[in-house]
Amino acid sequence: MARDDRVNALLPVEVDFQREKATGLRRSGDKLEELLAQLAQAERDVRARTGPERARYLARYRAVRLEAEKQKWNLMVQREACGLRNHKEMDLIYPLPPPLKE
Repeated sequence: MARDDRVNALLPVEVDFQREKATGLRRSGDKLEELLAQLAQAERDVRARTGPERARYLARYRAVRLEAEKQKWNLMVQREACGLRNHKEMDLIYPLPPPLKE
């Protein structure tokens, strides 16, 4: 019976661990969604410009896209740490647009 008491005593700690994992995944997903929104705006800005001004906006697009790629990778690593190994849905939920050409 003492073993059952110890197991039951650990359950609230396990619940806290699971809650923290879920919260961390949500924060990472929210950050990626924000970066993807910024990326979409940056793409619209690039497409609306020409000449030297376009080059400046293109550099901004590339910087935001790189940051989004890193955040997506971070989220995938975090998911794996939580035991989620299948990442097929990541591309459906968080699609990265292709790099823009000059």
